[in-house]
Amino acid sequence: MNRITLCAASITLALSGAVMAAPAAPSIDIYGSNNLQFSKIELAMETTAGYKQMVKYHDQAPINLTFNQWSGETGDTYKIYFDGLEVASGAITGSQTTARFTYEKGGRYQLEIAACDDNSCSTSAPVELVIADTDGSHLTPLSMNVDPNNKSYPLEPNTVVGTYFVEWGIYGRNYTVDNIPAQNLTHILYGFIPICGPNESVKSVGGNSYNALMTACQGVPDYEVVIHDPWAAYQKSFPQAGHQYSSPIKGNYAMLMALKQRYPDLKILPSVGGWTLSDPFYDFTTKANRDTFVASVKRFLQTWKFFDGVDIDWEFPGGGGAASDLGDPIHDGPAYIALMQELRVMLDELEAETGRTYQLTSAIGVGHDKLEDVDYGQATQYMDHLFAMSYDFYGGWNNVLGHQTALYCGSFMRPGQCDGTGIDENGEPYKGPAYTTDNA
Repeated sequence: MNRITLCAASITLALSGAVMAAPAAPSIDIYGSNNLQFSKIELAMETTAGYKQMVKYHDQAPINLTFNQWSGETGDTYKIYFDGLEVASGAITGSQTTARFTYEKGGRYQLEIAACDDNSCSTSAPVELVIADTDGSHLTPLSMNVDPNNKSYPLEPNTVVGTYFVEWGIYGRNYTVDNIPAQNLTHILYGFIPICGPNESVKSVGGNSYNALMTACQGVPDYEVVIHDPWAAYQKSFPQAGHQYSSPIKGNYAMLMALKQRYPDLKILPSVGGWTLSDPFYDFTTKANRDTFVASVKRFLQTWKFFDGVDIDWEFPGGGGAASDLGDPIHDGPAYIALMQELRVMLDELEAETGRTYQLTSAIGVGHDKLEDVDYGQATQYMDHLFAMSYDFYGGWNNVLGHQTALYCGSFMRPGQCDGTGIDENGEPYKGPAYTTDNA
């Protein structure tokens, strides 16, 4: 081969090398796309309005990613990888390209973007991308701050140890989710979820409770559930949980989501009703109202996926609650049983859709006058647990001395008071057995 031929071959190889050069590696814009934080739930963080205006859940998180290639060849197409799995692709549009797509599963991902031509690809440096979801999959386990007096102890099999965590406890009590000794618990009941509709009893609380509920229920049909205090539930930042201004979900709900990342077997249930929020239950003798409620609870659980079912705290079927004029001893009991059946059907549907297990529980009054109004033997076939309200047996409201949370009858009782066969201090026959857990 002569020198001219060798020179031509060298030129050909050089030209081929230029053609074969890989595209410039993309540089991911970590400042533009919401700091690479995205969310399946869209929450109003700086306003107060109706629940449906403030909370919008998306089955797919909208993702916008911008990457730059300020020098070199850009290539023709891009590929986007989450933890090495290709999730999107498209055409490169120039030295700066924005990829728009949706993604279903929340979590924390190592994001890489590859720029490709027909011959090769160049990949960006990995960065972390967060997609928030209400199952808390985007969160790290909550750092706990439990009082050292709360010693840990082993839970016996088939034992239920539950507690209420009240939405307003973060204020005057300054008690936050990270203070809960959750290592010793099987259940947390989050109190309380209100039902829109007639709620005169809430006015007895005073303050802004009634007005806040009326605001939450703007644009929401009666007998649907809402969040009473958005600030406490998902707007307030808790620095100890790593909340930032841009965090998509904050408040008690984000803390509870992170708590479940630490204790995945813990069951967290929204408790619907309570002493001052039970008025709408008395309209559940009408099936249409129950249907509205059950469908609303289903949407609530689909939106707030860290919850593991629902707890019903109707105080009380038959009457005797905060609203003295409400209660039907004849019809409330059958309505309660029907409600449990209809909720169980709905939860079974959710289980089939999600592959999860959902629990149905209820807090019930255990005085004889409360128990006689519901056939709990019929209701419990649909339920996982009954939480006996074995407290408030005596108090300032009845001006009778006794143990507030008595397990058994005491020697202070009058003859026949324990079993209800005697005569009270006014000479009237007792209406039933004394309020004790044993009698209940």
